[in-house]
Amino acid sequence: MLRIAALGPIDPFTSRAAETYRGTLEEPSSLEYFLSIKSVFRAVGDKCDYGIVPFENTAEGHVVQVLELLLQSNCTIIDEIVIPVHYGLIARCSSPAEIRTLYVSYNSRTECSDFIESLPGMKVIAVPDYREAAARLSEGEQFAGALVPSWTIRADVYPLVVENVNDYPSSTARFIVIAEQERSFLPGKRYRTSLVILEAEDRPGVLSDILIAFASRDINLTSIISRPARESVGTYHFFIECIGYAVSREFEEAFAQIKKWGRIKLLGSYPMQEYSAPETTSRLSADMLPMSRNSLRASTEKPRISIASGNGPYRNTIDALNRFNLEPFKGKRVLLKPNIGRVAEPSSGVITNPEVVAAAIDALKAAGAAEVAVGDSPITGVRMEEAFEKSGIGSIALERGCRSIDMDKRDPVEIAVRDGEAIKMLKLCADVLDFDIIVSMPVIKTHMHTVVTLSVKNMKGCLWRRSKVDLHMLPRVPYSEEKSLDIAIADMASVLKPHFVIIDGTIGMEGLGPSAGEPKPLDLVIAGDDAFAADSVACIIMGIDPESVPHLRIASRRGYGALNPSGFIIEPENWKELCRPFAPVPQNLTMNFPRAVILDEQSCSACQSTVLLFMKRYAEQLAEYFPDKKKIHIAIGKGHKGIPTNTICIGNCTRRFRDAGIYIPGCPPVASSIIGAIEKKKGKMKK
Repeated sequence: MLRIAALGPIDPFTSRAAETYRGTLEEPSSLEYFLSIKSVFRAVGDKCDYGIVPFENTAEGHVVQVLELLLQSNCTIIDEIVIPVHYGLIARCSSPAEIRTLYVSYNSRTECSDFIESLPGMKVIAVPDYREAAARLSEGEQFAGALVPSWTIRADVYPLVVENVNDYPSSTARFIVIAEQERSFLPGKRYRTSLVILEAEDRPGVLSDILIAFASRDINLTSIISRPARESVGTYHFFIECIGYAVSREFEEAFAQIKKWGRIKLLGSYPMQEYSAPETTSRLSADMLPMSRNSLRASTEKPRISIASGNGPYRNTIDALNRFNLEPFKGKRVLLKPNIGRVAEPSSGVITNPEVVAAAIDALKAAGAAEVAVGDSPITGVRMEEAFEKSGIGSIALERGCRSIDMDKRDPVEIAVRDGEAIKMLKLCADVLDFDIIVSMPVIKTHMHTVVTLSVKNMKGCLWRRSKVDLHMLPRVPYSEEKSLDIAIADMASVLKPHFVIIDGTIGMEGLGPSAGEPKPLDLVIAGDDAFAADSVACIIMGIDPESVPHLRIASRRGYGALNPSGFIIEPENWKELCRPFAPVPQNLTMNFPRAVILDEQSCSACQSTVLLFMKRYAEQLAEYFPDKKKIHIAIGKGHKGIPTNTICIGNCTRRFRDAGIYIPGCPPVASSIIGAIEKKKGKMKK
């Protein structure tokens, strides 16, 4: 039986990595825990055959102690394991703002520093590990919380659960498996090689020569770290990792050249990660989604659009639906997907009007639907329960015996996007799969990133938790002039096209939508059996050419739906008399605030809305803190390569520039915390 040494058991992620690795082995194995990394190294070749130690993580980089022990010992790296590092908040209260005491381990404090900083007026108590944090919470006062690994959380135990509160949502950790002997080469595997260059010549250009030795042979270096040689001050070793197998002609030639300038110690050449920690995420093909079946319209029929106006949200919705044969809803389970991802009043134009939802429930129940439920997945930082309550939709559903579903509560389902150009996989809220028919119920709004947000884009609210934000962070698609976000929404539409659409035009939003614009009263409702047709008609009513909306144009040219109203059946015939041109989104957000320069690279609409609300409320106060009349730079988004000194950096995505000016953590932070941070910083500078 193989004996495996690992750091633990107080380090939960090493324990999980070790158990994951054992699951890949063909022969039986046992696991023994040691209290230090050095003890694990000592055990290999003595008490144990293999050792597993942490090697690198997203938050802090490589583990220096492991690098030094690899240099000093006879151990070699034979394998690696990469697992997600996700922490969640559990608390004995209903809101993060109520927490007065927070129990954290060293690792959770490092991984979740921005989240911790976003909770003001809170006492942070350090504990040895997550088990102690959970134990203290169970014994502590009511307004207490703890940060623990996400996979240990039981949502039914605590009143408040917030998952994945890491500074970096995609945080991962890499672990290495060490042994005294190398493993034999495995054909077909992709290899990584780790090595250290010792006693390199002390002369200008020696590091450049080493790098050229690899680059000239097309060997891709993934990391290089200098460490003190310990023999004397000013001498260094170079730890290097690269892609490829060490026993190959290219590596042998590179090593021969490098040995002219220094000594090489090979730390290991091993298969790149082939295993991951067990996930609760399921994977399905797109043809298993409800969107791929239960069509309400024959493919040969023209899309039908019905518009009703002038009689208020409830009556308009009923009148618009009355023009359709609702027989296909009979005996079906129906999910209504309104726009309630933000906490807002119905009069704001931000969310779907509750009376429109009420009318849809009543009409579909009267048609014989087996179940009608209402569900959404909110933006980051919004509690779905609060959004349901504030919007009035929660009480509407309750009065009618319908479920209000927080679609983020269950584990997600991964859906392959076969023809995707920007995305190849989506994390879908599992509740969507429980229903036969999906009805998209957006508000008619302009959008800062996508021109409009209507029924096609509203389906983005079916994506699980922060995966919605991921669509804003994508790299540019090669050979395309279109924004990656627009391409991604078109990709999404290939698998997430609703069966039916009810667009709420009671009060829309123009200008800086989806949440910072101006309400636009229209008193109309648009219903349709085709999302692209309904969105096209809505665009025309807004005074916007559907072809000018990138995600609609891209998807239409792929054949997902038509945009030309001449191919639709639209009632009433005089519908164009309802057109009310919307004020467009400003091309340059800075124009609204002349002294402010908004540096926006790959931000999401949540951060943009936060900045705009902040500027609306505090523009005059902000100017007082910057009296020199120079431009005030404000950075949001993940994609900045550099920013000017003294920039106001808003949101977790700008964390890497936290020392360049004024950094306000959060996803996103609220406007009051932004001005508070500026007051604090500028106040200190005046003193």
